Amino acid sequence: MKMPRSALIHLTASEYGGVETHVYHLARVLRQAGVQVALTSQRRLAFNQAWADDLERSGVELVAPPTPASRMTGVAGLAISRAWLRWQLRGRFFDMVIGQGHGGAFAWMRRFLAPNGLFVWHEYWYGVPTHGDRYQEYRVPEPRRFPLRMRRMVGSLDVILVGCERARRNLRLVQEVSVPVAVVPPLTHLDGVPPASDRCYDQHSPIKILMAGRMGFGKGLGTLIRVWNALDLGDAELHLYGPVESGFARKAVSRLSGNDRIVVHGPFVRRDLPRVLGEADLGLMLSIEEGYGLVVWEYMACGLPFVMTDCGAAEEFTAENPDGLKVDVSEEGICRGLDEMVRRLRDNRLSRSRLQAFHRRCFSHEVASAQHVQAVIHPAEIWPELRPGRNLGQTGVTP
Repeated sequence: MKMPRSALIHLTASEYGGVETHVYHLARVLRQAGVQVALTSQRRLAFNQAWADDLERSGVELVAPPTPASRMTGVAGLAISRAWLRWQLRGRFFDMVIGQGHGGAFAWMRRFLAPNGLFVWHEYWYGVPTHGDRYQEYRVPEPRRFPLRMRRMVGSLDVILVGCERARRNLRLVQEVSVPVAVVPPLTHLDGVPPASDRCYDQHSPIKILMAGRMGFGKGLGTLIRVWNALDLGDAELHLYGPVESGFARKAVSRLSGNDRIVVHGPFVRRDLPRVLGEADLGLMLSIEEGYGLVVWEYMACGLPFVMTDCGAAEEFTAENPDGLKVDVSEEGICRGLDEMVRRLRDNRLSRSRLQAFHRRCFSHEVASAQHVQAVIHPAEIWPELRPGRNLGQTGVTP
């Protein structure tokens, strides 16, 4: 199979987000490898202006849907966007068409694929339907099949890229996918990260515990607040950084007034994150579900030891890593994790420099970029059996 010379990447983009961050860096990596890249959407292509300007300076083409269509929901907006894309991309075909996000609409983009091209989907979640923040209790939902329209979309693919082994396992066992699936960490980057320095503690050292990111029920905020005062962690404070988005989260945070062991900082600017994480002693990610766990990636990049629930890339992040701990999605899991990691801190068994070195060796932007180049630009080296341009329905998911 020849090296692709052009790629069309499809997503629904807001100003910031995990998918947007990945696509921003993926487009740049592909351009650096000599691939012509166009980004488009059937719904909304609204990167923050700095990223949009940088992509265009890099030679990436942004093909946005018309503004009225991006403000409409349902079939009407989709029909307008598709008519617009047909016109904007008329006569053009790409060696790769790469989809980001859930939903069956991506299957329509196959019409822009060149003969013998690759139709690729990046599954940013973990091989099951998404829930938003619509959870009723703090536990992992039973895995379910994708809706029929999405199963048909998956059945039209040549290759699927996922961020963790959990996602590949669910695609195989739950969704019954038979197309090639590769585990490739999503792309992200954090500027201004200094070398991590180890710290010395004793049994009376104050401990600053941090949770960063969007605050909601699905992120474990309510459960953490509920168990916090019952924990015996000595001189320890909990610091919450991030937007409080849901009504549940706002209600939970409003009850914290007068609690001097919990500090709510609110939203932060990403460029301040290395400083914020550098001031903490222990990081938390207590989500019910994640596709990968970018906040843990950021903790490791800055050398911040962490506790994370068993979701996303927890297996990869904590295997052979003494500075991170995986716990069950439960009150008991949170309590056990905090108690264990605070004890390790005070016994000086955790190392920030060791954790940062582990991250650079296994998960850094440079490592992930090289893996994406191999998986997307040289896929035949990974899958000798790959036959791009196959007829629809020959392989894929079992209906």
